[in-house]
Amino acid sequence: MTRIALTIGLLLLALAGCRSMERPKTLGAGARVVNTVAGTSIVHASFNGQGMGGGGGEECCVSLPEQWRPGMTATIEWVVDPSPGVNPGGIRQPPRSKYGSITAEGSRWYEVHEANYVRRKVTMAVPKYEKVSSLILVFLPCDEVYPLIDSAEQGRVLGGLRGREDRYPEMIRRLGGRQTCSGGG
Repeated sequence: MTRIALTIGLLLLALAGCRSMERPKTLGAGARVVNTVAGTSIVHASFNGQGMGGGGGEECCVSLPEQWRPGMTATIEWVVDPSPGVNPGGIRQPPRSKYGSITAEGSRWYEVHEANYVRRKVTMAVPKYEKVSSLILVFLPCDEVYPLIDSAEQGRVLGGLRGREDRYPEMIRRLGGRQTCSGGG
């Protein structure tokens, strides 16, 4: 009888272990980038390997776990253009050809320009969320990023903001970020 109880106990443990390895249910959600850092541009970003452009418009779709769980992390990677439209020495982007194509001079300018892009990567805890709305990666000064997923949190951070550029300091404040960084960055 004890041998049967032991066997059943081991089977239950094995099943519990398999259940803990189940992949969480996911939802498709829109994704977008909000860059609060003046004078820079986010060229590209990704959330757990799922790419999104840096232009700011909502894209479809990223896959997010339906439910938040303790210990959940995300790896966020992004590419920053630290000086959109200008190369070192203040050299501006050359004009395109008469028909709109990039000239040889323009190609050389872009090579120099892209060599100055800054690549960042961080693995961080995903903030708790109750209801998935969409994924908004908010890029803050000092190479910080905040993933907004929860619909109520998005309302708290983005709600009631006016204007375009002048809304960013308030957004940074609401997320607890620093307005300026010591030593650049």
